[in-house]
Amino acid sequence: MTDNFKPGDLIRRDSDRMRRYRELLDIYQGIQWQGRERPGEKRLTFNYARVIIDKLTSYLMSGIKIVVDPSDDSLKARETARRAERSLQRVIEGNGLDQLDFETEVDCAVLGDAAYKVVWDTEQRRVCVSAPDIQGLHVWTRGDDNSKVRRLASRYTLDIDSARALYTVKSKGKSATVIELWTSQDFQLWIDDTLVEQKANPYGFIPFVVFPNLREPKQFWGLSDLI
Repeated sequence: MTDNFKPGDLIRRDSDRMRRYRELLDIYQGIQWQGRERPGEKRLTFNYARVIIDKLTSYLMSGIKIVVDPSDDSLKARETARRAERSLQRVIEGNGLDQLDFETEVDCAVLGDAAYKVVWDTEQRRVCVSAPDIQGLHVWTRGDDNSKVRRLASRYTLDIDSARALYTVKSKGKSATVIELWTSQDFQLWIDDTLVEQKANPYGFIPFVVFPNLREPKQFWGLSDLI
């Protein structure tokens, strides 16, 4: 499922979605005016969109608690549930998820979509949670079920020093474009259109959770609150 992948294809893929994201970000940032000011004209923008998004997100994310229900009322089941809660709490604290969740929910409300990446850090031996920019994610879904992801590409940019430290590669420019390509079976790492690593997916699943703000019928991507 990764053999026919070409990094250059991502530039043309999802162009309508990317344009929509840019327009929505302009509205949230209060720079949606079209054209330049005319001589003598003064423009005043009341950014109600940003105020509403931030307030609703703050309200939504307040008071969230992790609760694991025991499978039954036995002492062993209750203790197992409490251990699960403590493990989840360590993940929350170790990744600063309170702040990350808030920022990701703002993204989701504005753009209509958001994502998490959840992997195992082999050096620190802990669960590592991040929220990649949805503008750098591309998904291929199953034809018979648009909610199922069969392949995912994550595209992002690193400065030269970071690329060299992480992947021991040199880039010709001032930055390196990195693409992670995932299926449940395979993983590929591309840097500046060059395949530098290919191996079996160590997890057996795609370690991303891509979710919509509000999914429209028969669609994978979501609807922004700004709409």
